[in-house]
Amino acid sequence: MKGAKTSIILSLTLVLSCGGVTKEELEKRLGGIESRLTQLEERQKVLEERSVRTESRIDGLSEGLTNVRLEVEKLKLSRDRTPTLQQAMRIPEPRKEEEVRTEAAKNPQEVEEYRKDYDEALKLVNLKQLNQAKDRLIDYIKRYPKTDLTDNAYLWLGVVYRDLGETNKAEAVWLTLVERCQKKEMVDCNKAPSALLQLARLSEQKGDNQRAKEYYEAILRDYPLSEEAQTAKTRLGR
Repeated sequence: MKGAKTSIILSLTLVLSCGGVTKEELEKRLGGIESRLTQLEERQKVLEERSVRTESRIDGLSEGLTNVRLEVEKLKLSRDRTPTLQQAMRIPEPRKEEEVRTEAAKNPQEVEEYRKDYDEALKLVNLKQLNQAKDRLIDYIKRYPKTDLTDNAYLWLGVVYRDLGETNKAEAVWLTLVERCQKKEMVDCNKAPSALLQLARLSEQKGDNQRAKEYYEAILRDYPLSEEAQTAKTRLGR
């Protein structure tokens, strides 16, 4: 702003030196210009103050959104862990001795530990601390390859890689989850349809619509009652 004022003064001085404009007229014009510049400076200051307030509100909203995401994820986990009336009334089938031993080995302390580790990793995801989240999720999958949250860890690890711009790694992680579910190597596979949906969207972004179609059809074939199945039907025009 000061540079503009100096430039204008120099220009008017040159005009005066060339004649045709009296000193009084020059001072009058200069006074008017200085007044306008002062107004502009005050307006710029007001806009800067508004910008600071806006940034502060955005930070507050971002923090609120992070907290909401965490609450939603916790509610989803609570919903998934709560048995339906039909499940509660179902008479359990006799289990193999190996299954009984495996379940007995999972004491409450171990369950609490792996759920706590998962929640901490997910918190890093929601806070957009992607590199730290990536390391925590990889560590979780290595330490807990067969829990009811391992499929969640695979899904979010793929999301983190995608957000880091490493789409090939994201695709590999989601494919691993789907393949492990097909081989029945996972305790829980409720995130498999989400992984297929992410793979379909990633294929669309790459322009491979045929492969995206195959993923959508896989959702309808293998997980017809999932929420993702509705999206697949829409994308396939059914």
